[in-house]
Amino acid sequence: MAHKAIRLEVDEFIDHFFRSRVPPQAFGTPPTQDSDVFDCLAEMKDMKEEDVSRLFVDVVNRLQLAPGLRMSQSEHKPDVFDATQERVDSAFFRSEFCPSDGRPHWADQIVAVEFKRHDTRNDPYTDSEAGTVDADAETRRKVRSQLISYAEKLFEYQHRTALYMFIVIGRTFRITRWDRSGTLVTRRMDYVCNPQVLCDVLWYMSQMTNEVLGFDPSAKRVLRGSAYYTMMNKASFNDISDIDHTERVLEKLPEDGCVYKYVREMFRESLQRNWPRYLLEVPTKDGTRSFLVAKPVFQAPGMAGRGTRGYVALDLKTGRFVWLKDAWRAHYELVDQEGSVLETLNRAGVANVPTLICHGDILGQVTETPKWWELKNPRSDSSSPSQPLPLNATQSIANSSGAAPGSSKIGSSMKAKRSASDMERVDYREDCPLRRHKHYRLVVEEVGMELKKFKRGRQLMKVIYDCVVAHRDAVTKTNIMHRDVSGGNILIFPRPVNDPSLGSMHMMRWGGLLVDWELSKPITQQGVSPQARQPERTGTLQFMSVAMLTENSKVVEIADELESFFHVILYNAVRYLASNCTNAGAFIEDFFDTYKEEDGQLFCGDRKETAIKEKGRILLPSNIPLRFNPPIDGFMDTVLKWFKARYTVYTYRKYQLEGHAERSGPSNPVVVSSEESEPTTQLWDTSLCDAGASSDPDIDPFLDMEPEELQPAKPTDQEEKIAALVDTHAAFLKRLSMAITAAGWKSDGVKGDNVPPSYKPRRRVGPLRHAGIATVKRRRTGLHTWSPPSDDWEDGVATPTPSRIHTAVI
Repeated sequence: MAHKAIRLEVDEFIDHFFRSRVPPQAFGTPPTQDSDVFDCLAEMKDMKEEDVSRLFVDVVNRLQLAPGLRMSQSEHKPDVFDATQERVDSAFFRSEFCPSDGRPHWADQIVAVEFKRHDTRNDPYTDSEAGTVDADAETRRKVRSQLISYAEKLFEYQHRTALYMFIVIGRTFRITRWDRSGTLVTRRMDYVCNPQVLCDVLWYMSQMTNEVLGFDPSAKRVLRGSAYYTMMNKASFNDISDIDHTERVLEKLPEDGCVYKYVREMFRESLQRNWPRYLLEVPTKDGTRSFLVAKPVFQAPGMAGRGTRGYVALDLKTGRFVWLKDAWRAHYELVDQEGSVLETLNRAGVANVPTLICHGDILGQVTETPKWWELKNPRSDSSSPSQPLPLNATQSIANSSGAAPGSSKIGSSMKAKRSASDMERVDYREDCPLRRHKHYRLVVEEVGMELKKFKRGRQLMKVIYDCVVAHRDAVTKTNIMHRDVSGGNILIFPRPVNDPSLGSMHMMRWGGLLVDWELSKPITQQGVSPQARQPERTGTLQFMSVAMLTENSKVVEIADELESFFHVILYNAVRYLASNCTNAGAFIEDFFDTYKEEDGQLFCGDRKETAIKEKGRILLPSNIPLRFNPPIDGFMDTVLKWFKARYTVYTYRKYQLEGHAERSGPSNPVVVSSEESEPTTQLWDTSLCDAGASSDPDIDPFLDMEPEELQPAKPTDQEEKIAALVDTHAAFLKRLSMAITAAGWKSDGVKGDNVPPSYKPRRRVGPLRHAGIATVKRRRTGLHTWSPPSDDWEDGVATPTPSRIHTAVI
């Protein structure tokens, strides 16, 4: 998603975010300053950025324009151990925490300040055009990207609801406010000619609590020397009772509450000296529960979006390690909380999914930028379903949650009993380009390992098997579809299991855990069209099915998810296992990371579409089939035939519906009976169960057919039967089981990453610009490769690491 900016007038910004939010106990009003307070900065023609910075900081500190705060410069030295080497020019700190070593100290900054020379080319925003805020010139875009990277850095180190940042361009300034939806930007103002405005802002800022300045009150800093700090250190020490997690025969079952060695190691690695530690509060049904965390194990890149962070956390209630997820979830009508979904799955006995401990929204914290977009872009009629944000609103984030400014107490909203579905009604403008987000935390028992840590090909297949079982159980027992099967959402989790071949002995086996259910959705019932629950559909591009990447309006079906599981196997096999592919980086780039751009949206690349939809086999550039070992080859050859047959049937039915069906919307997706018979969670079940009957897949009735296109051939009865095999999970699980139990697994060990660190994408890479909703008549454009994050996209990572994207509007 693009991190878009909304322009506010200076007085408008000050009234809403500063003047109205100063606590009542603040002493007096802003003092009147002399009109020449910034005269030393009047002549800017030959001044360098560091001169502007030095003089500005000196005036602010010497005259105490922000009492209780001090500015510190940091343009020359990055933080110690910071691999990114980023350094913002200056920042405001609480006086007692103001550094003197000339480094950024990201964990302690209150408000960041970036300085630029007095030149329009250094201004990332523009005031010249109505409705346009982001300047488009290359130099100005680079400055904006720089600001985004600073904002992202502060959100990474700190726990924030919002961030304020000043941009000083010579003798002018802008104030910006950042949240997970976008940026609010004031018009550029000359502070030399109008010093009182800037001085008022600095005074108001100094009187505001950390909470009002955007810090999350449910995240309390754990300082060095405190009892909690010492507790975290002690918890990181090796314990003689820790369990080896490697696959092996067990002489006895581990005791309840044991800690796997890798979990304690992950916690210990998070305790980095330069990283702040926090106590995070998470809602429970009867109050809150506290957890200690340090550096996140996972941090989603990008500023706009969910900003998901994953921690190995220490539970203060039990003293055990758990997994804590902190995110800004999509905030729309009928969108379930992920914890509510897990609660449903756990209650139904769905295997191989996380076990819920607690979860909930945090103090009613929501992103404010979308409401300002609605205010600045009123509808021409009176049918707007939402009310604009009043400019005279004085309610702070804290006040809206029931807590007084500066209070660290969790508001009553966190204690409210949740309904069974935990759904909520939220009005929003469908034409708003900014997504609405709400702060949310989730805690589960299991701390898994990344899928890429598998040791052998057979082990990879076992992990995938477990996750397909989880997916099947979720569908058949709870009618819930995951909708984001990807390599990042499949974890390895060690489990002691009984092995009949060993008699009374047990095995430590690496199984699979299907995680990240935040995008899951109940399967549409027969005859009922799916109801859009949020304005964008999200998925992981590299692992999405060809059908999902081809049609924006398509509803996710079981066949799409099974194809995603296949892509996860293929990706990891090419990258980590031995094969006849001599350039794994190029293969991954061509097959997984290359896309087509159509009116600013992403669609399936040719290599993937040809292999899955047309040929039913995967060829290398030399036109020979991709090969690993007999068990994997046999599995892939078989299921590729199934997917090819599926697309043959799919294409024909789609053509028929387009020609004769009423164009009222997508057709009904397949509905799976909860009574379908499939393999149980016990591995190596070799009974082939009824694959179920195939039904019409989802169709996009608005796709134009060119006159010269020929009618697709009618599928044969055999193709219809083969295509039906992916309508349910049974045949896919059966084929996985056959591969796992087959001979030929010798020399299937992982010997390292087949993509060298030095690999660079061969095609031009770069984010899409000016992305918009696709037109009815699609226009195919050139191939592109998914690229690193920038100011135009929510997130993304360089080839060949998969990343989630927004692909369409539903």
